[in-house]
Amino acid sequence: MNKYLNIYHILLYKMETVPVIIFHIGNQEYVHLCLKQAVYYKNDVRILTDNPSYFNYEGITAVDFKKYTLFARSFELLYKHFSTNSYQLELICIIRWMYIYEYMKENNIQKAFICDSDVLLYANISDIVKTHLKEDIYLCTSGSKNITGGQSVFTLNKLEDFVQFIFRFYKTQIPNIMKWQKNYTENGGICDMTLLYYFAHNSSEFVGLRLPNYPCFQNDLTKIFNEEFTFDLHLGVSGNHPYPNDYEMVENRKNIIIENETAYCYNKRLNKRVRFVLLHFQGPHKRVMAKYFDKLITI
Repeated sequence: MNKYLNIYHILLYKMETVPVIIFHIGNQEYVHLCLKQAVYYKNDVRILTDNPSYFNYEGITAVDFKKYTLFARSFELLYKHFSTNSYQLELICIIRWMYIYEYMKENNIQKAFICDSDVLLYANISDIVKTHLKEDIYLCTSGSKNITGGQSVFTLNKLEDFVQFIFRFYKTQIPNIMKWQKNYTENGGICDMTLLYYFAHNSSEFVGLRLPNYPCFQNDLTKIFNEEFTFDLHLGVSGNHPYPNDYEMVENRKNIIIENETAYCYNKRLNKRVRFVLLHFQGPHKRVMAKYFDKLITI
């Protein structure tokens, strides 16, 4: 009887677990560091990828994202390119949300932590989400008041809302975007962060890359929860909106200290160390990612 009861509790726990979902194309070294450290901290890790055989090891559920093309194919016919980045890069950054939504729906995942593949986790994210992140959506903000989904939390219903928002945006806002683009001379342009920004602020009419009065999104993963822990926007910035210079920096990176399998950085505003449950090695910082990989893990 006890044996079956234990099995029941294990299955119940897995059903309640908030998985970590990663979308990634390729087989770069850094993504293996990301996955293995996430598993080490007992996360339920799912990776949607172009070749699941790259990640055929214990603790990883690797899935071919090309199984989930219902929304992506429809959107490709609708997509218009308004960016200085490549067409294919911007398109895949947008439709990855559709792949993830279809995967969550098929597998009855009601809430997930979604992150980039160049991060290191230093915690069981499911425990943190269930204890501290009770809302339907969390995103990251930057010192420039932008919004990114590099680390995010979505319920299935909220992600469905976002996918529907993307379609409505491209069906209704192309004329407004074209007017704006005539006077836009900087690098960048319309990307998935633009869509997240307007969705998070519940605004459907495009008026530029920023809304008037620069509103602040409240469900921000880069804020400090309980004055104790936070998520890293990325290693090369010292803060977030509205505190762009919060953390101690060394050589253009946060001065991260790792003790007892926990990452910390000194917060100048609070005059104390703050725990980081995730570090993000965006762009050139990928080259130092291995230095922060937990030394207790056998690669």
